[in-house]
Amino acid sequence: MAHQVGYDTGGADDDAFGFATFVAAKMALTDMITLQGTLTYTDGANSYLYRSGENFGAASAYVDGSGSVETLSGYGGSIGAGINLGGGRSVNIGYGYVEVDWDDAVSDLGAAAVADQSESNQAIMANYQWTPVKNVMMGVEYQFLKRENVDGTDGDANRILFAAQYNF
Repeated sequence: MAHQVGYDTGGADDDAFGFATFVAAKMALTDMITLQGTLTYTDGANSYLYRSGENFGAASAYVDGSGSVETLSGYGGSIGAGINLGGGRSVNIGYGYVEVDWDDAVSDLGAAAVADQSESNQAIMANYQWTPVKNVMMGVEYQFLKRENVDGTDGDANRILFAAQYNF
């Protein structure tokens, strides 16, 4: 994927080219068990790096002290397994990790300017899905999420989600 990042204030402007690469695989170990995984690398296109920032996507670039747009790189991956229990029921587990490289921004702008930016995010998820009646799928999921900022502060959260889907 290609991505152009830039700014134009009327008096100053600059832009840079960004890109993202992905690879994913899924393999059935048995009729019941599947494994899947992804790897992603970005440079100047972190909106394509899922869960990399505060709101699902980290900044793709920053403007340095001379007015030049500098891209930010990041990488991530996930691994998961699905277990088909039969009768429209399944259990799924997964782990994901992403990291954005803010080192150049810290050097160019100072640590305080980017201290609260998310440097790494992790997620562990487990869910149970079932089909109680024809065309209806229900699911419940537990997630543990962890974040570390550029300045070393960190935090975590737990959440439970519920979903219902009707197919017509």
